[in-house]
Amino acid sequence: MASFEQEFYLENPGRWQVLRRDVRLLLRLASYALLWLTRGVLVRRAYRRAQRNGKPLELESVIGD
Repeated sequence: MASFEQEFYLENPGRWQVLRRDVRLLLRLASYALLWLTRGVLVRRAYRRAQRNGKPLELESVIGD
């Protein structure tokens, strides 16, 4: 996976390059927001359930990777 600088830093860019870079960055941020909204909600729910039950939370079972 490329670093942020390798992926988004442009040296002497044209307008189309800047626009393409900005769209890629916006899509990346949108994917992080979607990830936070989906898996983040599942983790928070499982955490609250584990606290109520007094059991430890197993992230692997919640995330499923």
